[in-house]
Parts: sequence; structure tokens; C-alpha cells
Amino acid sequence: MAFTSLQFIFVFLPLSYFGYALIQRLLGAQMALNFLALVSLVSYGMWGLQLLEILLISLVFNFALGNILPSLTDNRELAKKLLMSGIVANLGLLGYLKYTNFFVDVANQVAGTGFEHFSIAAPIGVSFFTFVQIGFLIDAFNGQLVRHDFTRYVIFAAFFPTVTAGPLVMQREMLEQLGGAEHSAFDLRRLMIGVTMFAMGLFKKIVMADAIAPFADSVFSGAQNGQGLYMSTAWIGALSYTLQLYFDFSGYSDMAIGLGTIFGIKLPLNFDSPFKATNISDFWRRWHMTMTRFFTAYVYSGLAMSGMRKAMTSRASRFGRFFLSAAVPSFLTFLCAGVWHGSGWTYLVYGAVHGTAIAIFLCWREFSKFKLAAPLAWALTITTVIFGLVVFRAPDLATAFTMLSSMFGLGHVVSGASSITIDMAQALSMVVIFGAVTLLLPNTQQILHHEWPVVDNKPSDIAMSAGLVSWRPSIATAILTASIFTIGITSITATSNFVYFKF
Repeated sequence: MAFTSLQFIFVFLPLSYFGYALIQRLLGAQMALNFLALVSLVSYGMWGLQLLEILLISLVFNFALGNILPSLTDNRELAKKLLMSGIVANLGLLGYLKYTNFFVDVANQVAGTGFEHFSIAAPIGVSFFTFVQIGFLIDAFNGQLVRHDFTRYVIFAAFFPTVTAGPLVMQREMLEQLGGAEHSAFDLRRLMIGVTMFAMGLFKKIVMADAIAPFADSVFSGAQNGQGLYMSTAWIGALSYTLQLYFDFSGYSDMAIGLGTIFGIKLPLNFDSPFKATNISDFWRRWHMTMTRFFTAYVYSGLAMSGMRKAMTSRASRFGRFFLSAAVPSFLTFLCAGVWHGSGWTYLVYGAVHGTAIAIFLCWREFSKFKLAAPLAWALTITTVIFGLVVFRAPDLATAFTMLSSMFGLGHVVSGASSITIDMAQALSMVVIFGAVTLLLPNTQQILHHEWPVVDNKPSDIAMSAGLVSWRPSIATAILTASIFTIGITSITATSNFVYFKF
């Protein structure tokens, strides 16, 4: 069930929260957690019973295997084989659900075959709950599991605020909070914080992301259909999608964190003003932070260590060591991240663009004595991000090429009705205003820094970065939150869907 539906906001969420609080008060913490696990499964099941079956199979399989691995401390070879089998099983399921029809298309294009698409319903959020559980298996193999039972495992891997689109949580940061679960379910201050974050996220999604999305949709659809595309229109389309995706996913992450806070569970940050980054590495420390953390811990680190061993064995030069231990691992890691997002050549190219950009940045930092001025570094970074997102949004590489060539003034412009037409004045005003919001205003966690609603460590300078905007419980903030909430709710439409649900 989508967070932006009125059924979720006015029926599902109140019943879930007050049911959780009442059960904890009358029957204790364990029964309340059982209820929360059931609520999460019911919430996911509303997308379809077949999808719920796939989720349950995944949960039972990984929970069982994850509890076997720590018992094999005296037989590491067997544990390693079971771990690899578990990872292959998870990736195999993910590959079948998300990539089967892509390979059918490739076979038809390359070999000229005429295979039909398989009828496969890929569960919403399958990439998220699959990778979360792969991380669980790796931690189990390394003997790093926090004490848990199946109820707590279900909340960790399938908590309804995170299962469909993240943040990607790690078992220790979730299970440690659920270990005792003795906090009071009803806490008015915590409830106000959670509702405030949810309201901010809802506003970002409905009032900002959904408002600018039609401009991006019109331009990309027109480019796909072969309509004429002016340079200015192409840039407006690219910038509109960049801001749409930012406020869509940032809004979702705020809403998820707010929901976790309501139930007394702190989730990790996923956004930290990424458009303020002045290099591509810093951008990925700020954008989709939990995905970056996952791939760094479980993909990049292993590749980097392997590359360093090869460099040392071959007595490689300084550049050779850098190439094998940093450049290649970075490129391959982002290639994997691109494929993780979805099936299609555009996702592969998107990963390659960012992998190449990261490798170039690391090379510059390692070997160059020159440092770019901050404004120039920012412009280079944000331009790379925009070009990458054009490929990410395009339905195919041909459309991406049309968009990018038009952005460079090389597109084919046709006059009259065959050209893409949008309200340029309205689109430009939204781009300017929304862009200014991302660059000039504090983000959600900065505004709420006094309460710090996330599991991450609180930066020492966050009060300064928040400026004069600082949230504290009061009548004024309650009125402001209610106003934001009301604007968001009254702006909801039937077509409001989160972009990242398809990943």
C-alpha cells in the first residue's frame, strides 16, 4: 500500500499504530512486535497475494540459512559454500523476476529469435528486500549477528516503511533496537517528530515531485516518439526529471523514517542534500546513502582487496596499484549498482557513467596537484549527475541519445505541431524554485537536528548547517506541520506513484 494513498494515511496507519500501542500496553512488548510483523506482511500482501508468497519464501529461506551459518564455526569451508549458495539463490530469484524478459529481448535482437515474454510479476521492492537479506547472510557468516527471532527478522527485512523502496537497513542497526523493545509505544513527543517527518516527505512527493513530473514525462515521451526537440526543451526535461527524482525519493525516505519514528524504530539516512556535493564521490555519500553503503561494504571492499593483492603480487607501479585497487573496483561496483536498479541497457550505461566518473575523480585526487574551484567542481558534478539521470530515465538508449544530443544543440528540430511543446515559463519557474530549495534550504534532518530521528551518528556541526530553521515541539510547529500535512493530503491524486517502486 502506497504511503500517499488516503487509505494508508487515514485507515491503515492509525489502526496499525494504535493497535501496536494497545497490544504493547495490554499484552507486552513481544506480542506488540508480533503484531508489527503481521502488519508489515499484511501491508505488503495488499500489493498481491502472489507477491506476498515470494516475500515469505525469501524470508523463511534466508532466516533459516542465516541461523545455520554461525553454528559452522568449525567448518568454514561448508559455511562458505552455504553462504555462496544462499547468495546465488537470492540473486537467481532476483534475476528471474527482474531480468528474464530483458534476456529474452537480447536473444531476439542478437540471434533473431522470436521468443515471447514470460508472464512474471516482479514483487515491488524485490531488489531492496533481496539485498538486505544478502547482507544478513554475510553478517551471519562473519559471526556478526545480533540476537533475534523470526518476528524480529521479519520486521528487519520486511518492515512496511522500508520493504518497498528502502532505506536499505543493516541487521545490527535494526535488531539491536528490537532486542528489548521495552520503550513505550505511545510517546507524544516521538509521535510529533514522526508525523512531522512524514508530513515533510508527503509535501516533497505530492506538492513538488508530482508537480514537476509532467514536464519531464512530456519531454521524454516526445523524444521517444520522434518529435522535434529544441535544446531549451531538452534541458528543461532533463532538469525536471532530476528534481522530480530528488523530491520523489527524498520524500519517500523522509516518510519511511517518519513512520519508523512513530513506531519507535530509528532508520538510517538516505539523503543528505546531494545536490550540494562538489565531487561525484561526495554526491554518492549523500544520494541514496544506504545503497552506497551496501555496495561499498559488500561489493567494493572485496574487489578493492582482491585488486590490491594482485597489484602487490605483480609488483605494479603506483598507477597500476591505483588502477587495480581503486579504479576497476569503483567501475565494477557502480556497474552492479546500475544493474541493481533494473533490467535494460540504460541502467547498465547509467552505472558505467557513474563508475567512470568515480574512477576519474579518484585518479584526479590521487595524481593531480591541482584542485578545482568549488563552483567549477560543483558545476561539473551536477552536470554529470544530470546527464546520467537522462540515461536513467530514458526508456531506451535511442531516446537517451536523442535527449543528450538535443541538450548539446545537435537535435533535429521540426517546426509546428510535431515539436514537443510544454509551458516553458511554468516549467522554468519550477526548476528555479525547486532547485533553489535543494541548494539553499536545510534538509529534513537539519531542521529536526534537536531530536535527531535517525540511527546514524549526529554530525557535530549540524546545528550550524541548519541555520535559523530549527524544529522544536510547540504550538507553532504543530500548526505548521498540520498545514504542510493538509496541503500534501489535499493535493494527492490517484496517479501518484513513487518512482523507486519499480526498482
